[in-house]
Amino acid sequence: MLRKRGVLKSPTSLMLTHEIRLFSLFGCAALVLAAGCSSESDGPTGEPATAPILAESPQPSPEPTAPPAATTTPAAAPVDDPGPAPAGCGPITKDSDGFFTRTTSTGSYVGFVPASYAGKPTTLVVGLHGCGDDAMNFATWAVNPWDTRGKQAHIGISIGGKDGSCWDTNKDSDKVLAAIDDVSKCFYVHKQKVVLAGYSSGGMLAYKLGLAQSSRFAGIIIENSGLGSAQPSAAKWKINVAHIAHKGDNNFPLSSVHGDWAKLEAAGIPLQKSEVDGTHDGDSEDWNTFLLPKIAGWKAP
Repeated sequence: MLRKRGVLKSPTSLMLTHEIRLFSLFGCAALVLAAGCSSESDGPTGEPATAPILAESPQPSPEPTAPPAATTTPAAAPVDDPGPAPAGCGPITKDSDGFFTRTTSTGSYVGFVPASYAGKPTTLVVGLHGCGDDAMNFATWAVNPWDTRGKQAHIGISIGGKDGSCWDTNKDSDKVLAAIDDVSKCFYVHKQKVVLAGYSSGGMLAYKLGLAQSSRFAGIIIENSGLGSAQPSAAKWKINVAHIAHKGDNNFPLSSVHGDWAKLEAAGIPLQKSEVDGTHDGDSEDWNTFLLPKIAGWKAP
């Protein structure tokens, strides 16, 4: 901070002032022929009108100026690439609730398309039921729950081929991928907005496939399940995950689930998690109020 200049009357300045007065008395007579002198240059007390030479206070060095902050260009948002429009798959017959079943080269699936669908790129939720359940039942209570079905924005399919039994996480991924490819021919599925959804055994397959082939998926939503043999480090990007666990689940106890969550977080996976009361039984409310709402905005790179 700079200080104001002050008038400092040092001995040197007083001596100079005395010399100026002597010059005013004798110097004028010597210079009268050359330039002339005027008594108006003196003030009423004989002080010269011009200010004496001042000894200035030393000026402080300017404070160092911080260099301008480096500007960082924000990372560009991922390019939106919904993929090609559907090629078409012929007529689709729906039941009275709007569900349909299609067969692929590896199995079958049950699908539901919301009333809001207008042929534009749309999120796809791919459901995988638990042991003893079937594709149609899981489609109605988890992937496309009754309470929110009328206003849902996603297309929901539930994978068949293992009705009444458990999934083999090492062999059944092809059933899932075939169903995704088939429904994408019928409806405009946004290829960057495909979400895997699994309960119990189906959750283990969802984790295994979603992490191993993460570039194909926008996220994974899980109810009452675990990682199994899935490796979070296999993910090629930090894929979105939402997982809800029941405190009284003896099949996937919280101690085991917490260990899985720790592995996901250690790998940098953005995990949204919740613990609620309940046993191993699935609950539509878990999907209505926690899991499905999380997928809004999810998108693969």
